[in-house]
Amino acid sequence: MKLDRIFSYLVPKDRKFFPLFVEVANNLVVASELFKKLLDEADPDKRLKYIKDISDAEHLGDDLTRKLMKELNATFITPFEREDIHVLVDKMDSIVDLLHGASKRIQMYNVSVFPKEFIQIADIIHVAVLEIQLVLKNVKDVNDFKLYIDSCTKISNLETEVDDIYQSFLANLFESEINAVELIKKRDILTALEKAIDRCDDVAKVFSTLIVKMG
Repeated sequence: MKLDRIFSYLVPKDRKFFPLFVEVANNLVVASELFKKLLDEADPDKRLKYIKDISDAEHLGDDLTRKLMKELNATFITPFEREDIHVLVDKMDSIVDLLHGASKRIQMYNVSVFPKEFIQIADIIHVAVLEIQLVLKNVKDVNDFKLYIDSCTKISNLETEVDDIYQSFLANLFESEINAVELIKKRDILTALEKAIDRCDDVAKVFSTLIVKMG
């Protein structure tokens, strides 16, 4: 048995970090649900309400990130390596930031009709963050991550699916869109969403890294 694994058994059960990770994951799910509703909503006033709610989720995400960083700086013994905690927190925070950025672009560009690819990708992001939530709600100890190898694979596959949709949409967009302004609007929103699923995959890679380190 590896020394780091032996050490993990001797460390007291974490009562700070994992509950905060769950709060962040729950906020990811809320933000992705709100974004899906935004794309499904035709009423301008209701859309503005969803955009505000996404902004509130982004602010909550920032607050949770600051709280986690404060705990990280104040805690001598952490449930796993500090660098991995920092990366995990940063990537999860980025998902909400990117959804917020996409929603602000929708508002700024006054987009009223969304391509089906936007809705497809928003749905996939929601599935990915639900998988992240599933992992973090059930992991009580760093060794538990090994129970969720399939979740890491699922998120990676979802990222690949989005990448295919993204590349195909851009190719068609540059071929068929004659209005340069509309092209830029659609590309900017879709790029933010594509980056959001990339960050989901980054979170899964942190999980995978922890699995490898714990053997």
